[in-house]
Amino acid sequence: MKTQSHSCWLFLCLLLIVSLAGCNPDYRADRPLLVLYAFEAEGEVIAGSLTTVRTDEHLGRKVKVGDFAGHEIVLAESGMGMTNAAMTAQRMIDKYRPRAVLFTGIAGAVDSSVQIGDIAVPEFWIDHDYGYVGADGFIPGKIQIPDPSADTLTRVRFFEVDNKLLQLVEQLDVQDLDLGKIGKRRPRLITGGTGVSGNTFIDSREKREWLAGTFHALVTDMESAAVAQVCRINEVPCLIFRSASDLAGGSGSETADDELEQFFRIAAENSSKVLLEYLREL
Repeated sequence: MKTQSHSCWLFLCLLLIVSLAGCNPDYRADRPLLVLYAFEAEGEVIAGSLTTVRTDEHLGRKVKVGDFAGHEIVLAESGMGMTNAAMTAQRMIDKYRPRAVLFTGIAGAVDSSVQIGDIAVPEFWIDHDYGYVGADGFIPGKIQIPDPSADTLTRVRFFEVDNKLLQLVEQLDVQDLDLGKIGKRRPRLITGGTGVSGNTFIDSREKREWLAGTFHALVTDMESAAVAQVCRINEVPCLIFRSASDLAGGSGSETADDELEQFFRIAAENSSKVLLEYLREL
C-alpha cells in the first residue's frame, strides 16, 4: 500500500512537471514590462513617472527599473538605428525576461493623413532598407529569420505587433490627455496600418512618396522594425507607439530636419503620455 501511494505521488509530480514544461515560464504575468526608447528626450516623461526606482547598467547605458500603475517597468534607452535597437532589445529580453516589449518615440510622417504631433500605433512594421539593387533599381525583399515554432528558417516581409495589445489601444480614450498641440490642432491617435524603419533619416519628398506608394506606410523611423523582429524571434509580445515630429521630406519651405528640431520634444512627450495612459488601462 505504501509503495502504491508513493508511486501515485511520483506520477502526480511528473504530470505537474510536464504541464509546466508546456508553458513558457519566462513571459508569465509577474514578469516586468520592457519599455524602450531611442534617445534621452524620448524617455524623460516615463522616467519621471516611475516610483521605487533602481538603476542598472547594460551596454554602457543606465536602465531604470521601477513601478507604474501596478506594473514593474524596465525602462531602457536603445540608442539610435536598427543595430543598436536590436542589440538592446535582445540584451534586455535575455536579462529581464519581460512579458511584453513597448517602444515609444518620434517618427517621420509618411502618409498625408498623419500630422505633426499625431500618435501612430501601427499593426505591421517593415524594414524598408532590406532588398536588392539591380538594373531595375531597388526591389524590397523578404528577411530570412528563424521560425520560433519549428526548427527551420522562414522569409517574412513584415513583423506584426501583438494583436491583443493592439486591441487595447483601439479602446483607449485620449481626449482628456494633455497632449501638445501644433497650433490649435489637437493630435490624433491612429491605430493600425504599417510603419517602416531603416538606418536612414528620411528628408526627401521623393523617398517619402516611394515609401507611401511601396509600403502604404504611415510613419518611418530608425528602430521599430528591428525591435519587432527581435520580439518575434523571442516570442515576446510587442507594441510600438510613434508620434510624428516631422513630415519626412519636410513641408513648405521647411526640411524634415528643421521640423524635427522644432517639434521633436512635443512629439516625444505625446508618445510617452499615450503610452502611460495605455499602461493605466493594461
